[in-house]
Amino acid sequence: MNKVLYKVFFFIVLLTGVILFFIWSRLLWVSILLLIIADILSTQIIPRFLNKKLNKVIYSILKYLGFLTLPICFAIFIRTFFIDVYFVPSSSMERTLSPNNYVLVNKISYGVKIPNYKRDIPVVGSLFKGNNKKHYYDLYKPLKAFKKFSREDVVVFKSTETNSKFLVKRIIGLPGDTLQIKNTDVFVNSNKLIQKDNYCYNYIENSAFGFNMFKNLSNSEYNVLNAEEKSKLIKKTDSISNSYFIFPYSRQNKWTRDNYGKLIIPKKGQTITISQENYDCYKTIIKNYELAIFQLEKGEQKTYTFKNDYYFMLGDNRHNSIDSRSYGFVPENYIQGKMILKF
Repeated sequence: MNKVLYKVFFFIVLLTGVILFFIWSRLLWVSILLLIIADILSTQIIPRFLNKKLNKVIYSILKYLGFLTLPICFAIFIRTFFIDVYFVPSSSMERTLSPNNYVLVNKISYGVKIPNYKRDIPVVGSLFKGNNKKHYYDLYKPLKAFKKFSREDVVVFKSTETNSKFLVKRIIGLPGDTLQIKNTDVFVNSNKLIQKDNYCYNYIENSAFGFNMFKNLSNSEYNVLNAEEKSKLIKKTDSISNSYFIFPYSRQNKWTRDNYGKLIIPKKGQTITISQENYDCYKTIIKNYELAIFQLEKGEQKTYTFKNDYYFMLGDNRHNSIDSRSYGFVPENYIQGKMILKF
């Protein structure tokens, strides 16, 4: 195959990819940019045309600008549509992940989230100013997913409390699930979930010197202790008086991190009866993510059909994690993807 035919063949392959990308994404301007890059990498029809039409100095400037911007465009494209790297900011996932780890995330399989604001574009987002609003919620436009998230997936998602942070947690509650926590054990749809070896809890150790010591142990670390060592340890269970902030605030004096729920995690198309008893669980997401006006008078009861899927997240370090027990449900279009590698 001679050089010209090779370039034409390569362009046809790239063109096919661009067409498939447009059919999937419906992103016209991104597809046009990809088409231009495909030509530059293969047949070079556009560069030859510009070389004939433009002044040599201007053409040289455009050429070198292209050399500089092409790697940046490639990085933005890969990190937006395929895989991305995120920093682990806290100890909430120990012993699964440690602070200062990085995680590689699969985006394309689980529905790429296209940023609605320049500030959220990978690689170059920090160059742009944030939205004038203190907190805004329409952050992403999701594309078609090829897979559904599963229970126990470790995922990266945009914080629902601030637009500037990404968090790493484990999915415990899926859309449509009923979740409850009893004495640190999680029950989903009345079925007790198996405790993973790397889940961590705080323990109180009775010291021989007359004072108590706190230890943070994973299930595997606890299970290898002998009977005498275990007898000195008591799993610290949160009481109402010493619990962290609990979602929703109206349950602050009834629920704790270790005894939480029941509550239903909303699913797209699911109709939930909302009363004074559970109104505080859903009013925020109805307003911010459903963009609906929904008010409940005292003693009133209404039904609401949800337009989006939501998830319930927990950190593996259960006593040292700020998660859905504190900030509530996470909308699916905030989830960037599933962790596939840590380093």
